Amino acid sequence: MKYIHGKDREQVEMFCLEQAIEKNNEVRLIDLFVSQVDLKTYGFKTGHIENGLRP
Repeated sequence: MKYIHGKDREQVEMFCLEQAIEKNNEVRLIDLFVSQVDLKTYGFKTGHIENGLRP
């Protein structure tokens, strides 16, 4: 019987996210907007904690 062989689940696959998202996808517009907004003016904390933990 012929069937499609899947990829090994233990295999790590690297790919470029830019290539996975089409050029006219609305998520690119959202990304552009968010990158231009100064989040600190809206009360978001963007700094890192002094002890090296994640913010």
